[in-house]
Order: sequence, then structure tokens, then C-alpha cells
Amino acid sequence: MKVEEANKLIAKASELVDYQVSKRGLLESQLFPVTAYICVSFYNAYDMLYEVLRKVAKKTTPEKMGKESRKILSEIHALSIFYLPLYYMVGRMGEISRNNGDPHSEPEEKREQTMFILDFWNRLARSYFPNNQLSVYDSNKTNIALDQPDIEWVKNRIYDVSSQEAKSIKRTMANLETVSFLDECEARAKICDHGPYELENNEKLIFREISHLYAGGKPHFSWSETEAKAPYPNIAFAYRLKDVETSFDDFATLETNPADFSDNITGIGVFTREGDSVKPIAFDVLSDFTDYAVKANKELFLKFSRWDRKQRLIAGAYAYSFGYARYTNFVGISDEINWDLTERTMNKYIPEFLESDFDPGIPRLLRSKAKKKKEGPSLYLLPED
Repeated sequence: MKVEEANKLIAKASELVDYQVSKRGLLESQLFPVTAYICVSFYNAYDMLYEVLRKVAKKTTPEKMGKESRKILSEIHALSIFYLPLYYMVGRMGEISRNNGDPHSEPEEKREQTMFILDFWNRLARSYFPNNQLSVYDSNKTNIALDQPDIEWVKNRIYDVSSQEAKSIKRTMANLETVSFLDECEARAKICDHGPYELENNEKLIFREISHLYAGGKPHFSWSETEAKAPYPNIAFAYRLKDVETSFDDFATLETNPADFSDNITGIGVFTREGDSVKPIAFDVLSDFTDYAVKANKELFLKFSRWDRKQRLIAGAYAYSFGYARYTNFVGISDEINWDLTERTMNKYIPEFLESDFDPGIPRLLRSKAKKKKEGPSLYLLPED
């Protein structure tokens, strides 16, 4: 990849990052130092992501990974794809900001690594998103993650439901979202929304998928193991909606109009994945999911409440670092990777963010449009000289 091509991708990544930051801003929590650990994870990604993707690239291609990830309950989806430019490139921005904002301060070796990661992201995203797009944002804020045969398969497994049934199933989903969010140190990495898939009669399908629930065996994180166990380690809710406007973003998050679409649900299907196979789940299993979610949420909250800030800071940053296991899982090498935070992260950034929730480089993302136009994109371009 040439520097000029890389800079076009950096400018595009900046546009995506700026848009998401403008929508979400800084994150706060009563339990986890979310903004602080996200900042730590930026720098950790800048340190370790290249080596992870280099090992993945020896086993497969981004194109193969993108095409084969267009399926129900895939680990690689819009959010995990957006991780690549978001975490690595914002970490790079922070490092350059700390060196007087001079892109020449980035060592030549790191520039080569940056171009490798940009190339990997570009090839992966254009293979995953329809019409050679790079993102949900570029896809008219739709997140079309399935091909037509899968959509037809799901359509034939959607069941008409009453309003009361729909609300009960949505409550189960909400409980599972809560425990998934908490297990990720108050992040939504286990949750993916996609669609809309247009149907007849002004109806459409949308999906909410939840992965890495604790169902016994090896836990996703060391802290994920609970006495409570889910019936299955993942679940996908497919909703058939009528007269609902939908919008998605690159965090694989759904927004709807009306905001509460419970009364617009005309049918529901529930599914799980076991290896290469997806199968429907009977609605009567959902009460077991609810029981798991409520009990596991209490267990995790009590566990986390005993931790100090340092433990929570490291855990949050680690959870984001381990997000890249979605790529190594694809090629079966996750056990070969040391997912611990890098030595530099532990020695430099953990101490810093024990004392602060805010990174000095972040204001670069919050400049006015006029300033960005004058000074350049948020994610510094590579030097062309």
C-alpha cells in the first residue's frame, strides 16, 4: 500500500470516528472507569494489534474472513470490524499528540505497521459490507450482514406472537443485554444489531445477537464464570416489525422510530449457533435464559464491587484487547496469543489513568468542522515526504 492510499483510508477512518464520538461522547459509569480504560485500550492496541493481525494473515485473507463472516451470530461483524481503525488509529493519534502533534515522530517501523492494519481493514470491510462499502455509515446506516438464502431461512422460522408474548421475549432480551454489558466491564462488545431486511407489507426483519454467555466450560473472561449458567452460549433474536423506521451505526447499534417497537412486533424467531450450524430455539427455553441473566448479573456485580480502581481499569482494557480474539478464533490461534496488556501499557498508561479519566489527545476529536478542515483529520495522516 502506498502512503497516498493509506492517507485516504486515514481520512475516511477519521470521518467514521468523528461521527461516532459526536454521537456518544465520553462514557461514565458508577462501577467501571469506562473512559479511562478505553483510553488505555487505545494505546494497548497501538502496541499489540499488528502482531495479532500479522499472525491471522498467515492463516487466511481478509477477503475470506469478510465473506465467511456474513452469517447469523458471527464473531466478526460491524462492531469488531470498526475496532480496527478505531482503537489502533486513536491510539496512534494519542502517541503522536504526545510528541507535539508531529507525524514524523512515528518510527518508520510503526508507519509500516499502520499501513498493514489499514490495508487489512480495507480488504476485510469491503468483503463484508455489501456494495464494496467500508462501514455501516457508508451503507446508508443499514447493517446488512446476511445474504438472501439466510434471510429466507429465517423468514420461514418466524412465529406470529401476541403483544404480551412479544413484550415477554423483549424482557428476556433486555436481561441478557444487561448481564452481557456488565461482563464486558460495561461495554456492548457481546451485542450486535443488524438489518433491516425488507419484507412484504411494509414489514422488515431486524436482529439482536448476544454472544459469549457463560454456559459452563471455559469462561470468556476469567471473571465470567458464575454459578448461574445459560442454556446456550449465544442467542439471536429476530424480530419481524411493521411500520418501524430503523437506523444502525458502526457500533452495530439499532435506533428505531418509534423508540419502543414492542407494539410493532408481528413475529419473532430465536436462534443459537453451535459450531457451523444455526438452529431455532423454542420460546419455552427463554425463561431459563432470564433466570441465568438475573442471577449472573447479581454475581458479577458483587464480584466487581469488591475490586479496586486498578483491577477494574486493567479488566476493562483487557476486555477490549481480547476483543481481537474474534479474529484469532476465526483461524484457531487464540491460545497462541498473550492477551495480557503490554509491558509498556502496564508501566506507562495504567499508572497515568489510575489518576485521570481523560487523555490529553482526545480533544483533537472534538474540534470544530472548520478547524478539522484547516488542520487536517483527527487521525493524523502519514508523512508523504
